[in-house]
Amino acid sequence: MAQGPADESEHARRQKFLKNFRSFDANIRFPAPYVQFAGKPQASMAETGWRYDALGYRNDVHVQPRSAGESLRIFVVGDSTLVDGQTFADTVPGRLESGLKQVHGPGSRVHNFGVTSACLNQMIALVTTRLMDLEPDAILIVGGSTDIFQPWSFDPRAGYPYNHFATECLYDFVFDPRKEGGDAPELSYERLQEMIFGRLENLRALTHWQSDIWEWEVVRQFELGLKRLARLAPGIGAPIRFVLQPSVVRKVERAGDEAGAASGEFLAYLDRQYGRFEGVLDRLGSEFAADAPFAVRDLSRLFAEDAHPLFTDIVHLNGEGRQRMADRLQQEVADILGTSVGPAA
Repeated sequence: MAQGPADESEHARRQKFLKNFRSFDANIRFPAPYVQFAGKPQASMAETGWRYDALGYRNDVHVQPRSAGESLRIFVVGDSTLVDGQTFADTVPGRLESGLKQVHGPGSRVHNFGVTSACLNQMIALVTTRLMDLEPDAILIVGGSTDIFQPWSFDPRAGYPYNHFATECLYDFVFDPRKEGGDAPELSYERLQEMIFGRLENLRALTHWQSDIWEWEVVRQFELGLKRLARLAPGIGAPIRFVLQPSVVRKVERAGDEAGAASGEFLAYLDRQYGRFEGVLDRLGSEFAADAPFAVRDLSRLFAEDAHPLFTDIVHLNGEGRQRMADRLQQEVADILGTSVGPAA
């Protein structure tokens, strides 16, 4: 059976799991058709200030069929780095919208489809099952980090949603046809934790968790996802850009709390995988024509030379970092539209 670090016992791993178990929060990961989860519709998070729209995304009003007054419609898809912010205007998509309004006028709208813990496959499913019918002018997908770090801590199967092993365990318990009447044991919260932790440990053994072959499978599944997206893009009806998001591991000098963002072992893993993901983008980038509907961008080193503190953990950004990320995405929109990024004269 695959083991964690040599000094980490099964008891210690379980205690770490129980600490993470509290983060299986239905308010931010509520079951949603085809995409595994989104925010709980209309939920408000007192501790963060987050507010979800009627579809479970961080918009003041959920997206509707496009009106005549919406002269520019941009969709930004991603993980919790897009959800972060006290208000919609404080999020990366909200800041991007403010910048686009300065250039293109008040009819410019950016719709935020960030989902806490979403991986690339979930983002692709969201685009194809919901977003492509809503007439966006462009779709920006900001991701990559969850595909690296979630298999390390949660479901170890590359390309799987972070809590899929827990969902399987619950479904298996409730709908097991072999259980009849009194044969079904009572499900307590402690029993539930034990079942889910046991499934996690078994999956880690089956996938050779934290081995070299497991690390490369994470990379392989990421590349397969991007190639799938490239094949789908011509039928989506809008240009799509995948952006490999910045990470603290790519900063030359980490300032303030950035220095303690994670353990050395985890940062080393993150560094290896980011390097491999960059290699995937280099290979794929050379395969696409300049006018292709799909392209990839490597922004992982966007803040590499910046000595200011911009990250609050390995990928989440403070207000200054979110603004600079929004500014860079505005450049991407300008490239797609063939316009300047500066305010209209």
